Amino acid sequence: MTWPFENDTSFVVKKLANRNMKADKRSRLLLIFTIALSVCMVFSIVLISAGLQEKYKNTQRNKAQIGILGITDEQSARLLQNEDVLWIGEYSAIGLFYVEDKTITVAYGNQDYFLHQEEKTLQGNTPQKENEIMLPQNYIDYLGKPYQAGDTVSLDLTGTGREAEYILSGILDDTKESDGYFIYVNKKLARVLSEDTFQVTAYTRLNTKAISSSAILDFAEGVIQGTDIVKEQINLTEYFAVMSGAIKSGIPIPVPILAVLTAILAATIVYGVFYTKIVKNVQMFGQLRTVGMTKKQMKKMAGKEGRLYALAGIPLGLLTGVLVGFAGCPDGFRIKAAVLYAVLIAAAAFATVNLAIFGPVRVAMHTSPVEGTRYLVYAGDKIKSRKLHRRFTPFHLAKMNIQRNRKKAVLTLFMLGMSGAFLLVTSTAAGSIDPEKQANFKYYPYGNILIQIKNTVGSSFDKESEPYGSSKLQLEGNPLEAQAFIEELETINGIEKITRCDCINMTVTFPGGSGSITSITDFFPTLDREQIEEKQAVLSDGMADYDDMVTRNGILAEEGTTKVGDTLKIEGRAPDGSSFEMESVVVGTYDRADLMQDSPVVPGSPYFIMTYDTAKKLTGITEQTGILAVKASDGCFQEVLDAVRGLAEQNGEIEVNAVEQTIANIQYRYQASIKAMYMISAILFIFGSISLMNMFLVDFQNRKCEFGLFEAVGTTKKQLNRMLDREIGLYLGGSLIISLLCGSIFSVIVCKRLDIINHCITLKLPWMFLLALTAVLAVIYLLFSVYARLELKKTSILSAIRDD
Repeated sequence: MTWPFENDTSFVVKKLANRNMKADKRSRLLLIFTIALSVCMVFSIVLISAGLQEKYKNTQRNKAQIGILGITDEQSARLLQNEDVLWIGEYSAIGLFYVEDKTITVAYGNQDYFLHQEEKTLQGNTPQKENEIMLPQNYIDYLGKPYQAGDTVSLDLTGTGREAEYILSGILDDTKESDGYFIYVNKKLARVLSEDTFQVTAYTRLNTKAISSSAILDFAEGVIQGTDIVKEQINLTEYFAVMSGAIKSGIPIPVPILAVLTAILAATIVYGVFYTKIVKNVQMFGQLRTVGMTKKQMKKMAGKEGRLYALAGIPLGLLTGVLVGFAGCPDGFRIKAAVLYAVLIAAAAFATVNLAIFGPVRVAMHTSPVEGTRYLVYAGDKIKSRKLHRRFTPFHLAKMNIQRNRKKAVLTLFMLGMSGAFLLVTSTAAGSIDPEKQANFKYYPYGNILIQIKNTVGSSFDKESEPYGSSKLQLEGNPLEAQAFIEELETINGIEKITRCDCINMTVTFPGGSGSITSITDFFPTLDREQIEEKQAVLSDGMADYDDMVTRNGILAEEGTTKVGDTLKIEGRAPDGSSFEMESVVVGTYDRADLMQDSPVVPGSPYFIMTYDTAKKLTGITEQTGILAVKASDGCFQEVLDAVRGLAEQNGEIEVNAVEQTIANIQYRYQASIKAMYMISAILFIFGSISLMNMFLVDFQNRKCEFGLFEAVGTTKKQLNRMLDREIGLYLGGSLIISLLCGSIFSVIVCKRLDIINHCITLKLPWMFLLALTAVLAVIYLLFSVYARLELKKTSILSAIRDD
């Protein structure tokens, strides 16, 4: 006698798998839907997370890779003849002057600079003639004039009182309100206004896709051959740092970690549904074993069935996921990246389905033919009990049903709980981002308003003005040290504290080995002996010895830009009005975040720090107060700011910077990250809710025989409904507790880590999402209760037992 499974019966296995799928249409649809939903969830979250960084890269993708300093017209013309140069955007800042509390900068830029490097649109053209100018729309709005391209404009171009008429050749599309505005002139007028100091930076787009600094510089050195441009003129722009991922937008979302976590959650969902599906069919597997089916063939059949489900569900999930991912971040969507992630996720999902089905199949494989025929899906694991009597109330029946299959109960609670926990973590992180905290930490540690000496009083076009005008004011009569001004300031209601901060405007030039722009002009802190000694605790390398620093002209500098022993060039104003240049030795380095956390200074997050005596030796300044940090009381910020600005306008030698503009800039930088986190939260929320409902429906369908048997022994439908209500209530209540506990722990860990890195987190509970999660669980409870009642009403005892 020959058994059906003795020979090559792969076609029989395949046919059995196909028929098993077709026999239970409802389970088939739910399984396919579950796989598709899981794939969609992973794929969409990965696409949104990756798209966020791609969107940030779009800000540099088409811009210049290098800037060439001090380029001449002849060098520019030769450079453009090279086919590896796509365009050159020329720019030069010529000078500035003040109107009330606004800074007006006069600059030159050609059309390629505005269209390509700045990526702005304009009405009309850039100035071509000496009597033509171009204005941004926000400056026109500030002037309150209805100017159009081609109009004649009467304007004081230099802030020296000499008003003249100009033709408005173009209007730049820039509508954002600002504390400073621009006037753009043509190159010929720029040379006249600059006299001997005119210098153009040529932002050059190269015909290369290289993103590493070394590759770009090597390519650039080949391009400048025969142009008389030397490599020392070449500086890298932000392009390489952004495109290589060294600089990221806001809070970067770790795509691999997020993908793994969501994949684990999705795999758990798939496993749970497969478990109920396979265990339900153990009797069928037992019957097949009685006619000679081997364990190996049984495994093949189940594997074949799982692969068929995967082949149906994965493409559907990928299609839905790509639509959700595109909708979530269209500007960062890349077809190449989407295809790559689709292949990886499809392979991972296919492997996950096979792994998910292996565990449940083992139950059937290790069940003997005789046991298989007696196996009941609701029997679960046998539990020995010493109890002689049990209370068969709906609550106790629900509790017993959960206990009889602990693996399934644990799996269900884990899936539901972690889905909610992920939701709470992402929503907590998004809602806890605090731009004001970062602004105060980095730049305003002693007060939310900074009163600073102007570096240019009146206009830089005034022949008597100097490059370091603030140093002249500090030397000849520091306006921030004037007793009358301090007394006026102290009379303003709402000022809680005024802190004097020593600093002097200087220029530091760092080693430019990487080709990046290395000269920084700003106010830098000058500290006394006690303050320098405090900085020793935050140094990552070197020694902060005050006397040694004064003797050697030593400075403390930011780590990463330089190292101990390096020599930096410092420029500033000497006591006689000339400019000094000095070689300074780096005696210690610090992390700027550590500095601001443990021993803050103003100006905040500085690139270098000098001693008071060194600054006095170089500049002659004894009254070195350069900034007054004003702390306004809660609720009085705007009133204090208006009053301080009024004093500054009367004084004419000082300017005011407030934390509000810095907060707005930081908020804009984090906007994309916050949006992405909320979208990820919404995806987890929606998909988790659907998966939860789906799992309960699958479980209900697979237990119809159990309900039939309960009715056969006299249980009423009302009692069954109450039992199911208690059971789902236990699952939902337990999952909510897990979500709250795990979500709280993980949220604290994640937020603390983000705060250590970015100093921008103030932990806030996501009340909206907590309420939404609770509400959705309540809705699922009600929907399932209604569904169970309707299904039990139309299902008879015999049909329930027969269907199983």
